[in-house]
Amino acid sequence: MYKEEAPVYQPVSLDRDYLAGKAVDRYSTVHARTWQNFSPHRWADIREEFRDAVGSFQESLATGNPAFLIDYSYRAMARQAARHFPEGFTASCLKVLAGVLAEELPSDYRENSARFIRKALAALKAAPEEPAGPGSGETPMSPAARAFLDALRAGDQHRADNIIENELESGTTVYGIYSTIFQPVLVETGRLWQENEIGIDREHYVSAAILRLMGRLDNRFVPPVQEKRQKKSVVTACVGEELHEIGIRMVADYFRMDGWDVHYIGANTPASSVIDAVKEQKAGILALSVTLPSRLSELRYLIRSLRADPATAKTKIIVGGYPFLLIPDLWKQVGADAGVQHAEEAVATARRLVAGTRSARASGA
Repeated sequence: MYKEEAPVYQPVSLDRDYLAGKAVDRYSTVHARTWQNFSPHRWADIREEFRDAVGSFQESLATGNPAFLIDYSYRAMARQAARHFPEGFTASCLKVLAGVLAEELPSDYRENSARFIRKALAALKAAPEEPAGPGSGETPMSPAARAFLDALRAGDQHRADNIIENELESGTTVYGIYSTIFQPVLVETGRLWQENEIGIDREHYVSAAILRLMGRLDNRFVPPVQEKRQKKSVVTACVGEELHEIGIRMVADYFRMDGWDVHYIGANTPASSVIDAVKEQKAGILALSVTLPSRLSELRYLIRSLRADPATAKTKIIVGGYPFLLIPDLWKQVGADAGVQHAEEAVATARRLVAGTRSARASGA
């Protein structure tokens, strides 16, 4: 993990199209022979790569941490190798981008710009010897998870359903299905897409199949006996226009299995609606999910809005998602009460936060 703390997340807004255009122009000049061997379609791919690099760099600036740029660099290298780009292409692009940023960025950004790109280049150089981060390498999976993924990659939904049914009949709980099959399969599917081994259509197919099965497993939950119900309310939601909802759906289901009253909002929910839900449900806990670093500014805005409203100021906020794997202390920067790296950690974290609130009330704090 990359651990360089910054006190508060400070949103940064760069003109990705402009900077990507400048980087493409410079690359076509500095590496003219290589550029001339590319097709117009590949030129468009390279422009998009520079846009993505600028976006990752932007969020690294906002956090004061190179993790997002380094993560992008690893993924870009794997993706470009799969698409048969020239060896060393990712590093050459980063060097070109470094020159553009040195000329185009305000002076207060330039120092971190040069430092972050040096770290990304060093990470790429070390990549053959060192793991590439949370999403790198083939995902460890049980035989059942591997068989489930193989069935979905083949488009055989019936076989995939039977694998899950057989696991349930053999005594695996819904919790176990989520944690040992669905979660690793989703991680591996993301890796396969990033490395161009499957298309976006197949990635969407796998996600849709898992969401459908999660809906079918609702009646398999074992509700706690009444005496053990938490008697607490939790709201679960994605942030802003975030569309990746499986993770937060799993979090909601874990809370339901633990006996909480769950108000699941899901994907693409405006900040005002999340705040309204917290008020209406009198929720003690709000669990929020972010998959893309580009959503962090929306997350920070939502949390600040919640803290500014007396009706929601004391609600405990738990955040999770891919950015929090890369920077474990990022939850502090965005103003949350806790961060989790895996969906199944959310319930234990919420219990701890609620217990802390009770202790504070008992002591008169």
